[in-house]
Amino acid sequence: MRVNAIAMTMLVSLTGVGSAYGQNPDITSEAFMKAALVVKAFDYFATQCQQGSGFTAGDAAKVQAWEKANGVAQIRSRLPEFDKYPTQKRQLDTALEAIIKPVTSQRANVDVCTVAVSLSQLPDAQFAKVSPQIISSGSQPPKTPKKAPQQAAKKPEAVTSSGDNEIVKQIDSFGFNSRTKMGIGGFLTTDIYPVVLFRNGEALTNVEGLSFKGGIAAHKRANPDEWTRWRRQGGKIELANKGDWKALPFSKTYPKLPDNFKLNGLFRSLSGTGNVAIGGSDSVVAWQQYRFFPNGRVIRGQGAGASNESVAINSVAPNQRGTYRVQGLTLYITYDDKSSERRILITDPQDPKSVIWLDGVSYVRRKQ
Repeated sequence: MRVNAIAMTMLVSLTGVGSAYGQNPDITSEAFMKAALVVKAFDYFATQCQQGSGFTAGDAAKVQAWEKANGVAQIRSRLPEFDKYPTQKRQLDTALEAIIKPVTSQRANVDVCTVAVSLSQLPDAQFAKVSPQIISSGSQPPKTPKKAPQQAAKKPEAVTSSGDNEIVKQIDSFGFNSRTKMGIGGFLTTDIYPVVLFRNGEALTNVEGLSFKGGIAAHKRANPDEWTRWRRQGGKIELANKGDWKALPFSKTYPKLPDNFKLNGLFRSLSGTGNVAIGGSDSVVAWQQYRFFPNGRVIRGQGAGASNESVAINSVAPNQRGTYRVQGLTLYITYDDKSSERRILITDPQDPKSVIWLDGVSYVRRKQ
């Protein structure tokens, strides 16, 4: 489960509180309070995800299936009832804070969408199996009038490349910069990340902006601090930085990826937080991976884990299989279940064996 391990031990404090309030034993029971914490944590990270790139079609389908099978809407509808029980409400709020605070403090290193999906796939989040009594008919809230029939949900639309081709035409090349960031366990690491250099002299330091829903212009208005100017000077690439020019540590740039570009191997991205570097024992790690084959097939997997001195929890989501193609700087994947995703792919076309960047997140080549 991709949450701070401290929160796992805090769940123990929720045990037995139901006996103090006989008016509604369901909502103050340990089972319901654990479920409430999972739902509240999921809702927080899901909201953060939707404010960014949003769930992929495959992940959205997993989340919807989880919510439907486990009465999540029913649990969510009862959360306001905790206002009647201030002690339990404080316990929930404290536990929730313990989960989200260390993750949000490392936001640059954490994929909030993966956090949300991992929470939904946690064994303890399968309420229909582990605590069916909290979503039984006896504990359901009053029924609401049926809504008018709605049209069936549309299947995910096939991704198109026309908009991406227009973006690629505006790009001169992409290069790489470096920065210091907090790694997993609290250790400082050097992060190498791509920078997009546009023909008009502008530079984008966060390649996720290429996939911004409102387009590049909208991203520039919403995130002006992720845009600057660039120039070539003395054989080096320089970025404008607070009224001065700073050279990129890597002088080589690449205009785009070759036609019919193929990847080969297992690429994994790790993110998380913890306090091992300062003598602690808490560790939270999540991973996403793609196994690419030269024949155009791909397998996507993800999982997460949390541990401390006394608790270790892991969650691994089922793999998705599909086909992929690369056009310009865009990776298109169509899975066998008809869902699809589109990522900005950047890598050294002469050496794609070591690391790739998908929407600005690095995926390092693994042996297995």
